[in-house]
Amino acid sequence: MKQHADSTLSVTTVILYASGYPFGALTLGYLSPFLLILLRFALSAILLWAVVAFRRTPMPRAGSLAPCVVAGVLVQGVQFLGLYWGMSHGVSPGIAALVIAMNPVATAIIGRFFLGHREDVWGLVALAAAVAGILLATLPTVLADPAIGIGIVTTLMGLAGLSVGSILQSRIRGGVDPIVFTAIGVTASLPLAAVACLTTDARLEHPLRAGLLLAVVVVVSAVGTTLYAACVRRMGPRTAAILFAVIPALASVFAWAINDDPIAGPTFIALLLGALACTAQARSRRSGGQPRAMSMATDA
Repeated sequence: MKQHADSTLSVTTVILYASGYPFGALTLGYLSPFLLILLRFALSAILLWAVVAFRRTPMPRAGSLAPCVVAGVLVQGVQFLGLYWGMSHGVSPGIAALVIAMNPVATAIIGRFFLGHREDVWGLVALAAAVAGILLATLPTVLADPAIGIGIVTTLMGLAGLSVGSILQSRIRGGVDPIVFTAIGVTASLPLAAVACLTTDARLEHPLRAGLLLAVVVVVSAVGTTLYAACVRRMGPRTAAILFAVIPALASVFAWAINDDPIAGPTFIALLLGALACTAQARSRRSGGQPRAMSMATDA
C-alpha cells in the first residue's frame, strides 16, 4: 500500500513539474521574468495559505520555524530566482532545465561529502541512468544554444538552492507539512523577488493572455512544488531527487503538445532511462541504501 502511494505521488509530481517548463516558457512571452516570478510567488502564497487555513494545518514548532524558512527560501527563492535570472541573461529554457535536472547528481554529491552517504549498487545504477537520461533529453537543446556566462552561474545557484534546501527540509525535526513548507517558502521569498523585479525592467504584454497563463503557472507550480516537498518528506531528498531523471524528457513531450516544439529522437530513450533510474532507486531503498540521516522525512 505504501509503495503504491509513493508511486502515485511520484508520477503526479513528475507530470506537474514537467508541465511547468512549457507553460513557464509560454508565459515569459508576455511577462518579464522577475515580474512573472513576483506575481507567481504572491498568488501562490495567497492560494497556499488559504488551503492551510481551510485545512487548519498546524504550523511548525518554534524551534523548526527558522530552519523551515531557510530551507523554503532555498527551494523556492534561490532556485527560481536563479533560474529566471539565468533565462533573462541568455540561458535558454532547455539549458536551464538541464542544469536544474542535475538535482539527483547534486544531491548525491552533497550527501556523499557532507552527510557520509555511500551509494549501494542500485543507487549507482539509478544515478548513472539519471545522468544518461537527462543528457539524452536535453543535449539537442544544449548544442543548439550553448549560452554561457553569468546566466549559467545563477542557474547553477538555483540548482544548489533546490538540492541544499531539500536536504535541509528532510532534516527538520519532526518534519513539516508540505503545504505549509511551500507556503512559507514562497512567502519568505517575496522580498527577494520584489527587489529583483524593481531593479530590472518590467514588461507586460497582452494582459488577458498573460493573466490566463499566469493562473495556470501558479496552480501547476504551487501544486507541483508542494508535491515535491511531500516526496522529500516521505522518501528523503536522495530518492525524491531521482524524479528529475524523467522530468526533462517528459517536459519535451509537453513542450511538443503545448508549444508544438519538435521532440528529439533521444527523448524516448531518455524516458526509458528515467524509468530505469526510478526503478533502481526503489530497489536501493528496499535494500537499505538510504542512510538514516537522510531518511528522517520518511520516519516523520
